Amino acid sequence: MSDALYEAFSLVFQFKTILWLMAGVALGVGLGAIPGLTASTGIALVLPLSFTLDIAASLGLLIGLYKGAVFGGSISAISFATPGSPDSAATVFDGYKMTKSGKGRKAILMALYSSVTGDAASDIVVILVAPSIALLALQFGPTERLWLMVLAIALLGALSGRHLAKGLFSAAIGLFLGTIGADPVSNVARNTFGQDWLRDGIHLVPLVIGIFAMSQMIEQGLELVRRKRVVQEATAKLGDLFGKNTEGLSFREYLSAWREMGIGIGIGTFIGTLPGLGATVAAFLSFGIAKQLFPKKKIGEGSIYGIAAAEAGNNATVGPTLVPLLAFGIPGSATAALIGAALMLQGITPSPRMFQMYPEVIYALFIILILGNVFNLAIGRFFAFFYARLGQLPGEILVPTIMVMAVIGAYAARSDPYDVLMMLGLAFMGFGMRKVGMPEAPLIITFLIAPLLEQNLRRALLINRGEWGDALFGSPVAIGLAGGAVLLLVVTMRMNMGSRLARYGREEKEESAGGS
Repeated sequence: MSDALYEAFSLVFQFKTILWLMAGVALGVGLGAIPGLTASTGIALVLPLSFTLDIAASLGLLIGLYKGAVFGGSISAISFATPGSPDSAATVFDGYKMTKSGKGRKAILMALYSSVTGDAASDIVVILVAPSIALLALQFGPTERLWLMVLAIALLGALSGRHLAKGLFSAAIGLFLGTIGADPVSNVARNTFGQDWLRDGIHLVPLVIGIFAMSQMIEQGLELVRRKRVVQEATAKLGDLFGKNTEGLSFREYLSAWREMGIGIGIGTFIGTLPGLGATVAAFLSFGIAKQLFPKKKIGEGSIYGIAAAEAGNNATVGPTLVPLLAFGIPGSATAALIGAALMLQGITPSPRMFQMYPEVIYALFIILILGNVFNLAIGRFFAFFYARLGQLPGEILVPTIMVMAVIGAYAARSDPYDVLMMLGLAFMGFGMRKVGMPEAPLIITFLIAPLLEQNLRRALLINRGEWGDALFGSPVAIGLAGGAVLLLVVTMRMNMGSRLARYGREEKEESAGGS
């Protein structure tokens, strides 16, 4: 263990690794400040680049970008009421009102400090908890791992909003895409539709670039006129953020928000460990609870306390989303899935055996998580007000530039023109999914889970000599996990049906009231 820790320090504390970590944070904050560009989009764009780096530099780039982007979304939310990503939507309520009242500088500083505080606290929890969970996961056999993945898929569908079917359908698409290519045992082509170039399956890089980056740019391109008008209306208000004479944030004011930050840290850390919920839910839940508990602080009316709760909540999910990835090989979010993809491109499959086979990588990851917060604080403090201007970049320049980057990234992974065509096709599919309200995260996560799911099913069948009953229900843990998946689906269906009936009843009452 001491040798692995020493090797991890030698991997991280190199000029190249530190440089890429700083570059990742700087790029992430900048991307986060641009409305429509999320952490997933940024990681999808740089994933081909990370393949050319060593493991420590690759993790530094991706985790730095992740941390920076989650905070960066608050900059545009505070500046002109347009969150850089859904994660920062709850920050709009207080942040933009403070900007209109001439306290934009104070709002951005509160967002920065509470973001770093929440992120750092949750990272410490990850470092303490992840090894213990991994030790537990090592006791799981192929049958238990199979049902754990089924439970994760059921949870992804259940937590995909009001429409359970859409979340599960997205997960089903991901499972289907994961089966395209040669069978891992018999090497027989399947689901290739007679196309030889699909025999090797769909490559991960064009998939994530198409679903996340290019599809968002198609959507953004169709909304250029509306976005331009919003930015033009906000230009005059941005001046308040940069004046040195405007009101800043004192250390006493920062400390006075410890309760709200504590709520965000607790909720964000818990939600981050659950696959599918994500930073958006953590931010709104933290904001709502803080507002209910402290009505005298006027949260939602232009208060630093609302910003503290929301930003601590969404940033506290960053580290914990890696816990299910490291402990079970199941990504906790779309962004964690992309980080897992980067590890796989480096030849390291996320699983509990990582702690045994690659302890130096795990320790390097932990060190990078902590260092990333330091750089996030320094770079965010130095460039936050400059990055606020990035939201004013004309869409006519921004959208085509990112589209070109997406095409280059899709081609560069394997120098295969078919990957570009696949990326474009998946981009239009992702755009259509957005339009019908179907989440993309279950697709990406189940695409990564599909090979592991099949692998564990086949292992279970081999161990039990083809007996399906024993292979699927051969232990009390397997039965419990299977029952949990079924129970989760049943409860979710009943809750969705109840909410629909309640909504239908309210609409009928409104119609009858309007008619009378």
